[in-house]
Parts: sequence; C-alpha cells; structure tokens
Amino acid sequence: MKTLTVMLTATLAVAIATPTAAQARRAAQPKGPARFYVSLNGGAQPANAALSDHFEFPSNAETATVDVDYPKKAGVVIDGGGGARLWKQLGAGVAVSYASSDGSAAIEASIPHPFLFGQPRQIGGEQGSIARTETSAHVQVLYFVPTRGKLRAILSGGPSMVSLSQDVVTDVDYSETYPYDTAAFTRATTKTVKGNAVGFNVGVDVQWMFSREFGVGGLVRFTRATVDLDVAEGRRFSVDTGGVQAGGGVRVFF
Repeated sequence: MKTLTVMLTATLAVAIATPTAAQARRAAQPKGPARFYVSLNGGAQPANAALSDHFEFPSNAETATVDVDYPKKAGVVIDGGGGARLWKQLGAGVAVSYASSDGSAAIEASIPHPFLFGQPRQIGGEQGSIARTETSAHVQVLYFVPTRGKLRAILSGGPSMVSLSQDVVTDVDYSETYPYDTAAFTRATTKTVKGNAVGFNVGVDVQWMFSREFGVGGLVRFTRATVDLDVAEGRRFSVDTGGVQAGGGVRVFF
C-alpha cells in the first residue's frame, strides 16, 4: 500500500509539472503582431511655401504702397503619435506635430513726396525676427504593410487640423530730411496673427525593430492646409501651411 501511494504521488507531480500537448503547441506558436504603438520624432520641415503681401496706407495726401516677401526657411519639427491595428492590416491613429521657423522679411515701399505730387520715393530693407509656428493634429487611417523580420512599415493618411501663428508687417518707418527727395527705410512694425484650417496628410513610417516591442523609425509626411489670416480691417491674405516633414525617433509596440 505504501508503495502504491508513493507511485501515485510521483505520477501526480509529473503530471502537474509537465505541460499538456495543447499547452506545448500554444507555447511553441510565435506571438502575433503587437496591436498598439506609440512614436516620438524629431526632424525638419523644408522651406515654407512662398508668401508675399501688398498693402497701402494714406501718406502726404497720396497713397503709399508696401510689398513684403516673407522668409522661406526650413524649420524644426517635433512629432508624437500613436495608433492601433483594428482589423487585419488596417488601423487608426493620431499624431501631433509642431513646426517653427524664423527669418527676415524683405520689404519694398513707395512713399509719396511731401511737396511734389506723383514723385514717390522708393525705400527698401529687411525686418528680422519674423517667426512662424504651425501646430497640427493629424487623424489617420493606417495600413500596416506586411513584412518579415525586423523591418516594418506603416502607411497613413487623413485630415489635419492646423493652427498657424505668423508674424506680419503692418507698417513701415522711414527717415527723411529736407528737401525730402529721398527717404530711407529704418524698421517695420509687426504683429502676430493666428488662424486655423482643415487640410490633409499622407505619410509613411519605416521602422527597424530591435525586439518585438522596441525599435527606431523614420517618418516622411506631407501635409497641406490653407489658412486665412485677418491682419487688419479690410486686409486679409491666405497662407499655405505644411509641406514635407521628415524625421526619426523611437517606436514602442505593445
């Protein structure tokens, strides 16, 4: 009887310690693709779309005119987002990007003569520290490209909500001395105006995974939205925002 008890105890211990065939098969199966991911990127946005402005104001019983060409400079971009695989290769995601740039505006103006009608003086110069920022929220439909190994890719596209802050020239200061046949540009008066618009975004995120959960990636995205800015009463112009954004950073899947 004692021998039988020992044998039953040993058999039960082996059964508990040994996984069933079904458990073994499940353990041997590779884990499926992660469902969620988050990303953080730093990069650049190339030169802005060309932006110019023309305005007028009364001067010396005539009309002065001012033409402004705003800077076209590459800016710094910070981007963060995430997404989820919802059905097969399709998913949904959202990203937020912030782009900023700073430069000098080229200004040319025609200032009427204080004594002689129809003989304006031409002045020109630059106004520095013209800042521009774009904050965008991108809603995206995602396609997880079927890949093998450590390389992954995600295609994205959808609407973008863009908020623009732009420094604009509102007036020019100049110097003149008798007999006032010439004038010289001294500085421009500026102010910051803001506007919002809805546009679109399309992009691709290529990733290299060091493990199932962690990796690095490179992002290329194109966005576009046209924002109308109200500078002053009766003065309004449109600004094309966005462009190509390129950067890279970390990826976490879970």
